[in-house]
Parts: sequence; structure tokens; C-alpha cells
Amino acid sequence: MTDRHLMTKKNNAMFAFMKPRPRRSEMRLGKRTFEYETAAFQPRLSLSPMLRSWQIQSAKIGAILLLFISIWLVYKLFTTPMFFVYGAQIQGNTAVSKQEIYQVSQIHLQSIFWLSPSEIESHIMALPNIKSAQVTLRLPAQVVIEVTERTPELLWQSGATTWWVDQEGTIVPPKGDTQGMLRIVDADQQAMEVGYQIDLTIIKGAQILQLLVPGLSQIQHSREHGLTVATAQGWPVYLGDGSEMKQKLVSLTAVIAHILETQITPLYIDMRDPLRPVYKEQPPIEIPQPFNNLPLRQPTRNAPRF
Repeated sequence: MTDRHLMTKKNNAMFAFMKPRPRRSEMRLGKRTFEYETAAFQPRLSLSPMLRSWQIQSAKIGAILLLFISIWLVYKLFTTPMFFVYGAQIQGNTAVSKQEIYQVSQIHLQSIFWLSPSEIESHIMALPNIKSAQVTLRLPAQVVIEVTERTPELLWQSGATTWWVDQEGTIVPPKGDTQGMLRIVDADQQAMEVGYQIDLTIIKGAQILQLLVPGLSQIQHSREHGLTVATAQGWPVYLGDGSEMKQKLVSLTAVIAHILETQITPLYIDMRDPLRPVYKEQPPIEIPQPFNNLPLRQPTRNAPRF
């Protein structure tokens, strides 16, 4: 590249950064100056930061006010007497008194907003004679309690203590009159407590026995022989756990007829296996003579099969 070309390039670059010279007419009329001054003194005003700051402050103030209002409302709800419980509507109870149910529910003088239906139900179901409970809460302070009690099926006597036994075999304290109810006397006198479960086979067997034997009001039970009753002659009859009760009574009728026919006095009759009844003959009462041997013990005999 020649020196002439270099000079031309430098001159073009220098003129590129030079401002255009205003014309005389523009300088005379002041037009160019007005444009420069307008560009130089044009203000840049914006309300966005101010509005944003005002919105943030308003949001904070609104949140604080809402918090104070919420606290005030909660305070009024939990301290206003109209929301406190002073009683309850109790339904479904017969043996257990309403006062006992209300007392154990632990709702008296409590704000209804503090109460939990499930917690109240658990308190009520802690009563031995209550099988289930359902609690409903309604504003301003209404509590509805509906209970289902354990229905006694028969009595279970162990020593001097008598219990109710419900349809599920659960032991509960007696509540009310026990006259006329079938009674099972525990010959073993086992220690019982609330909630103890009796085998349902024993309960069902005793009830069937009462239906088939008119006038039967008391049955004995032991762990060894099961249910035990006495015949009209006073002979004890072992019936076992209560299963196959009808078949056992049919076989017992035939065994008693055989015993009466043979004029035997049995010590007991074992009907725990209805297909193989057993009885033991009572030994005769004899006055031993001097130098004579005592009567031998009578063996156990199987009753004839029918």
C-alpha cells in the first residue's frame, strides 16, 4: 500500500469522528441549538420504584392487621361463654347412667373448638359396659353422644363375685337386675377381671341347654369337666365345652333309661363324647366286719350305645 493511500485512509477516519458543521441558516435561526439543549435537559422521571415500595409497605401492613384480627377472633371464640359446653345429649344408654357417661367424656366447661370427637369416644368406650360410642359436635356448643351398650347374655359367678357376660363372651360388671338370668358357677373360682373373654362355645352351649331343659337356671363349669348339670335323681352329668349339646342330651336320655332299668346308682355320667358315654357306678355302702376285707372299688363302665 502506497503512502498516498495511507494518508487518505487516515483522513477519512479523522473526518468520521468530527461532528457536522451546522449550516448558517440553522445557526441564524437557533434550530440546532434547540435540539442540543432539548437532548441535554430532557428529564427521566419514573413512578415504578415509588409504587413498588408503596405496594410492599401496604402488604406488610395488611399482613400485620390480618394477624391481629385473627388473634382477636381466636380469643373471642375461645373465651365467649356461648361456645362452652354445659351439657350433652346422650342416647342409647340403659344400664349406664347419663351422668356417668357425661362425666367420663371430660367435656364439661370445655370450649367446643378444643373438643375432638375421636378422643371423647375413646374416653366413653373406656367404660366396661359400653361397646361403642359416636360423638357429634355442633355449633355453638352442642354435643350429641350415642352409645351402644354390651347386652348381658348370662351371669358368670366366680366365688362371691358375679359378672355379666355379653354376646361376645366379654366379662363386664353387672349393671341392673340379675334376677331370672342363667347363671354359670365357676367351680374352679378363677380370678376374673373386666374384659376377660369366656369361650363362646361355652356360652352357646349353656344357652342351648337352658332351652332344652325347662326350668334350668344354674349350670356349673370346671376346666376339667366343662359344663356340668345334675339329673332329677341328683347324678352329675359332665357335658364338656358345650359343643354338640343336642346330641349329648339325646344320648343322655338313653343312658338314664338304661341306668334306671338296671337299678344302678352312678357316681357320675360323662357325656363329653356323645358317641361314647361313660358312667361310674357308685360303690355300695357296707359296714366292714372285723377281719373281713373292705369292698373293692367299682370300675368305670361304658354306657351301652344306642
